[in-house]
Amino acid sequence: MCLHDTSVRFRQVNAASRGRSAGAILLFLLLAATTALAQTHTASLPISSGSATWKRIAGTTIDAGLAGAASGPVSAVWYAAGTGRLLVQTSSSRSSRVFETADFVHWRLNTDATAPATGSAANVATLPESGAKVQSAGTRLYAAAPSNIYASDDSGRTWLNLTGYNGRSVIGDGFTGLAVAPGNPLDIAAANRFGVWRSLDGGLSWTSLNDDLPNLSVRRLIDARTVVLADGTIETAQAGSWTSVEAVDPENALRGLFGASTAAVSGSTDYAGTADGRLLTSRDNGATWAEAPRIASGSIARIWADSERPDSALAAAGTHLYRTVNGGLFWDEVTGNLPAAEIHGIAADRSAGVVYLATDRGVFSGHVSLNDAGTAATKWTAVARELPAAPAWDVRLNPDNTLSVALDGYGVFETAAPHKTQNVRIVSGADLTERPAAPGSLISVLGAKVETVNDQGMSYPVLASSERSSQLQVPFEAHSGTISLSLKAANDTWSVPLTVQDAAPAIFVDSDGAPLLLDAASGLVLDPKLAVYAGSTVQILATGLGKVIPDWPTGQPAPADQPPVVAGTVNAFLDGRSIQVTRAVLAPGYVGYYMVELQIPALVNRGVSELRIVMNGAESNRVKLSLEPNVSVP
Repeated sequence: MCLHDTSVRFRQVNAASRGRSAGAILLFLLLAATTALAQTHTASLPISSGSATWKRIAGTTIDAGLAGAASGPVSAVWYAAGTGRLLVQTSSSRSSRVFETADFVHWRLNTDATAPATGSAANVATLPESGAKVQSAGTRLYAAAPSNIYASDDSGRTWLNLTGYNGRSVIGDGFTGLAVAPGNPLDIAAANRFGVWRSLDGGLSWTSLNDDLPNLSVRRLIDARTVVLADGTIETAQAGSWTSVEAVDPENALRGLFGASTAAVSGSTDYAGTADGRLLTSRDNGATWAEAPRIASGSIARIWADSERPDSALAAAGTHLYRTVNGGLFWDEVTGNLPAAEIHGIAADRSAGVVYLATDRGVFSGHVSLNDAGTAATKWTAVARELPAAPAWDVRLNPDNTLSVALDGYGVFETAAPHKTQNVRIVSGADLTERPAAPGSLISVLGAKVETVNDQGMSYPVLASSERSSQLQVPFEAHSGTISLSLKAANDTWSVPLTVQDAAPAIFVDSDGAPLLLDAASGLVLDPKLAVYAGSTVQILATGLGKVIPDWPTGQPAPADQPPVVAGTVNAFLDGRSIQVTRAVLAPGYVGYYMVELQIPALVNRGVSELRIVMNGAESNRVKLSLEPNVSVP
């Protein structure tokens, strides 16, 4: 949608002239945008992750006040025979996984290795702790005990505590094993319920090996930044890791109150599910309960209840999904053709009829009516293909229209909710296509009338808007990378991804795809039906050419006199042949527009040629020019 600042004007020409007025061009652009918008908004659009941009929240480590970053439990640690590769078996996963490292920094999944059988313990005079596992390393003995790691240099008569300080282990407790590097008895690695740790000096000092190990045991999402781990501890995202907090797990409190395997509450209506497959409802805050006819044979794993309409709820039991729209009087199965996988988490948008499921095979979404007993989902779509292949333990729709996913071991990821962004998208203001933007670019939001737009505190000015579209300018201060724009309207919010590059050229076109072209001498907008003569100088309007010299404030029309010059180099090509760019500046009187002046070669072939501009390796859209040889050229 090309909606322009009302103060911006092209030079007007009369109908008999060769040019067309800017108003006519703008009308064509508005019609093109309206057509594009109408094509975008259809009731049968599938839910798709499409170009979803996922970001990990706070990594996979825990700040537990230890000698380094902690993670989840590790059940075994060993060195691959004949190599220096260290392997661990994580035990926080639904199905344990084996990871290996060669550089003691980066870990990769190993699907072939299995933890070796525990060897016989070395003969020792005494044990440092009951239950300690002892192994020899040359003349030294090491013992991995429940609370600490110990060493002995006198066959176990006396033991040195290698990890204890002030009554606790500096690397956590719950030790499950210890590995000694081949050929170096002082290079040891220990595994415990806080991850894996390494010492290069026989245990006098320790470092964490958990930073890149995917072993975070998130089981539920309380909100977008607060999680419940497998051991029941509650962690919050802080400074790139997870930190334990004193908080109440609302679902755990409900389960304890109702004696259920899972529970949910909406207003005064409570839902509870039991380990033997019963579904119960209370409409008086848990004072009395009514049980629905039994439909599930296995444990009810999760219940979701709509916060605005308590009668609407979903329940998961094993690989099956059930729905009620009458407050739990009856439940019907709405699993449809969901790929067979155990369901762990549910999130839903009742008004849109969209359900997200966290399963052993990842996250799926589908359309399910939550206002009436409509049909089950006929198509479930995987919405996290870009994420690591791992079971998903929970999924959550957040108030800012983002979707959070908890992946087994890999932590929490977030993206714009696919069903929210499929009808709200950001396109180039030049040709209404989805392409990267650049500092200073003119971009359009199709599908929403937004009032404010921000990226982590950086404001994007809204230049104009209609009921279903808005025009913005990317700040000249924007940095390159993929960002998540926060769009706010009167009664809604969206989080939509946008990729920003230093240059992302795009030529403005009308509804027929013809470029906005001006005669450099007269300043008239040229009629695209008429030919451009060889040897003439023309100007095209473009966006996405990035920063300018001198700096220019975002959201302000460029000056008529001495407009800022494009900081980078703009190249132009006509049918693949380089042509001269005489200048590239901000278009006078416009916001987000650039004017590129081109010298048409003196010798051209009659007919239609293809024009494109290139900047920093990024190509624009390709447009058609009708050329005519100049008869005055000998």
